Amino acid sequence: MAGPTAAAGGGTIDPRNPARPTPEVATVSDETDAIVLRTIRYAEADSVLALYTRERGRLAAIAKGARRPRSRLGGRLQPGVRARVTLHAGRGDLAVVRGAHVVEPHAGLWVAGYRLRAAGCVLEAALRVLEEREPNEDAYHLLCRTLGLLARAPVRAEPPRLDPVVLGSQCKLLVVAGIFPLLGRCALCGAGPPLVAFSARAGGALCRGCAAAGEAMAPEVARALAGLVGRPLAGAAEACPPAVAPAVERAVSQVLREHLGVTLRSAAPL
Repeated sequence: MAGPTAAAGGGTIDPRNPARPTPEVATVSDETDAIVLRTIRYAEADSVLALYTRERGRLAAIAKGARRPRSRLGGRLQPGVRARVTLHAGRGDLAVVRGAHVVEPHAGLWVAGYRLRAAGCVLEAALRVLEEREPNEDAYHLLCRTLGLLARAPVRAEPPRLDPVVLGSQCKLLVVAGIFPLLGRCALCGAGPPLVAFSARAGGALCRGCAAAGEAMAPEVARALAGLVGRPLAGAAEACPPAVAPAVERAVSQVLREHLGVTLRSAAPL
């Protein structure tokens, strides 16, 4: 019996059914800039990665042998690192990392536990908020700026999750996702200030007449939320003083839970 023959578009053709190529389809490799969001140990020496790439959005990839002592991949694919990776797209949704070189290590994250934990909050939020395989260059650059700022951020007395850069990045991620709350007028009736309450379910701030549908929110919290979105990340500390940071975090967490069903492990419980 004749064996399979080469198909014009790649793969092979089964002579018993020439119209149907066999599963051995051609695979493609490409290079892309990527930020490592998470690494998970797999098998004896592999790592499964969550990456946010500039051209392809969030995707999963496996780095085979990355945890072997002599592997060239392991140290280049740690959370928070920005790298140029070569991805081999085979069968299924899991790409294979064929190579990587570091573009920006964000080395400052690794010299202070505070910075590393703050970066972890941002990476977790990106992993949970950004859609898989939906590229968004604004989101990619937001992550680059955030990690760059955190790599040289001062160590603060407050928990890392309340760092103004962390909260600013999370607020901007809400904008990217299209779920940032309405703050300039009542989310229910459209009335203007004063706005005295907040409801993630209603979509934002509430006036006195609608306040029963939410929970109290001080005006300075609404100003901080708006300031974190309106200012560059470098000015986040001026927009969000420490006294209002817990309330800002709570509002962000409520929006994520209400609209995406997401609860961040790094955030305070609601």
